[in-house]
Amino acid sequence: MAEVDGDSFTISSRWFTYNLQCEDKKFLYLNHEGRLELQHLTSNEQSQLDCKFNIHLFNDNSLQERKGRAVMVYANKDGKKMVACCRSNNEVYAEAMDLPKKIEERQHKALFYMTMVVSNKYMFESTLYPSKFLGFEPDKRNSSLKAVVLLEKGHRGVDEKAEVTLTKKVI
Repeated sequence: MAEVDGDSFTISSRWFTYNLQCEDKKFLYLNHEGRLELQHLTSNEQSQLDCKFNIHLFNDNSLQERKGRAVMVYANKDGKKMVACCRSNNEVYAEAMDLPKKIEERQHKALFYMTMVVSNKYMFESTLYPSKFLGFEPDKRNSSLKAVVLLEKGHRGVDEKAEVTLTKKVI
């Protein structure tokens, strides 16, 4: 008898492409060094490939209650998928990788639970670091930019710094 694998994720054939914005209307982009940053962008700049992020859906095979839709977030650069990943110091960074067809464990550095807050605003909770969400704070190296980080959910919840607005660029 085949054993049911209740703690895994499998890749879906579905993904969607968006521009991602923070609360002060700065756009997420992948800079020339491969770093994730946010800044104000012109309409033309928003159309560039390094500002378009794919949200790839994964099927959650868990028997546990779901926290949201399992997803990976990535941009395409130089023929590679640059995937948003997490580290223990609350850093979010882009790493070149092929999306896994199956993830055998409940936690992965590049897998997030996406939940809708309102209309086109979402939150992305790390599966590797539960109760930590993709968020934005001023970049320590350049005050005109924002950095992508993991923000911890406090007793009052997560504030709007962890809300991501998804927009489709209409050409």
